[in-house]
Amino acid sequence: MTDRPDRRRFLHGLGASIALPMLESFAVRPSMAGEQSSAPLTRLVCAGTYLGFYQPHFFPRQRGQGYEFPHALGPLAAFRDRLTILSGLDHRGRNGHHGWKAWLSGSVGRGVSFDQLVAGHVGDRTRFDSLQVTCGNPPDGARLSFTPEGVALPMIGRPSVLYSKLFRSGADTQRIRYLLATNRSVLDGAVAEARALERNSGAADRQKLGEYFAAVRSVERRLGKEAMWLGRPVPEVDYPLPEFDPVAPNLALECESIMYDLIGLALVTDSTRVVSFTIPGWSQVFSIGGRNLSAGYHGLSHHGNDAQRIADYTLVGIEHSRRMAGLLSTLEQATDEQGRPLLETTAVLFGSGMGDANTHDNSNLPTLIAGGAFRHGRHQHYDRDAAAPRLLGDLYVTLMQGFGMEVERFAGARSGLAEDLA
Repeated sequence: MTDRPDRRRFLHGLGASIALPMLESFAVRPSMAGEQSSAPLTRLVCAGTYLGFYQPHFFPRQRGQGYEFPHALGPLAAFRDRLTILSGLDHRGRNGHHGWKAWLSGSVGRGVSFDQLVAGHVGDRTRFDSLQVTCGNPPDGARLSFTPEGVALPMIGRPSVLYSKLFRSGADTQRIRYLLATNRSVLDGAVAEARALERNSGAADRQKLGEYFAAVRSVERRLGKEAMWLGRPVPEVDYPLPEFDPVAPNLALECESIMYDLIGLALVTDSTRVVSFTIPGWSQVFSIGGRNLSAGYHGLSHHGNDAQRIADYTLVGIEHSRRMAGLLSTLEQATDEQGRPLLETTAVLFGSGMGDANTHDNSNLPTLIAGGAFRHGRHQHYDRDAAAPRLLGDLYVTLMQGFGMEVERFAGARSGLAEDLA
């Protein structure tokens, strides 16, 4: 991350929009803010790179303990005993960039992502059930979090907007109060119009309208939670945002650094306990180590086994790992109300829904899990050709169980990986 010497706080204008019937869906229970969970895990971060990693530089050659730390993950070596690299896991699903959307859900259709299941379990304890973060405007296929209805949740791509959402000013509070009242009126009008349509609709349309009403109820619950938290103090932080948002594609690494800083602040201040971070990739040409790389980022991912392109592709992967190491350091140094380092109770998933970007093959997805009370320090390999192969969903089952959730299957997986991680 480059130095940021002349930065000041820059609070971007806060806005709200509502799109019907493509509505967000959150199951919010009565507030339990401040309660401490007895489960081993209390927080979840899922960070995925849209263009993946060069697999031979992500996965160690040796299995078990004592492996040689892989090149693309080099900046994470200091956390070797706090992380596990897993190979051989995927969803047996669709290949190509479109299949990336299945990374957290196992489905490119209407499947719920597991981060949203976790958010439904712990989200009532914090101001925000979950946060979806990215850099700039990612490619259309770079969607990560999905509601139980299969609706892709919108992502925040500007650091100033995320900062304003987390640490709003008094003026922002007044504006939100107005927007909440306005959105309440919009919902009332939309429901009245839909009720009028329902009276003259056939069976198929009534079913569709029923789904619409369910979505509206979800938004009503979300607005109710926002109103409940509106009068509570907002955490005060001293973080120097840049004078402008670095959202241009060639500034994506700078934006990534800031977003990781803000994710860390969101977790440390307990503003949320679930964050998904889509790390996008376009055809931008990065400058790393004082030189422009040999091709655009997307072109490097389609390296054609060219040695220079592979080397430069891995340089970008190293930069992603460097920024992830910064987040792990933040979580290691911060403590919760019980004095425990946040890294001990936070599961951090780092990897990609893209397996081999060169061939658009989404098998053997790059997967690393850090933090939590897991048995770390290993490269855990799974044979995809085994009689009863493990799936990436098995990892998600084990993570959800770590939050105290009664889950036995997810995305085709039915075993979990507790015997290898617990």
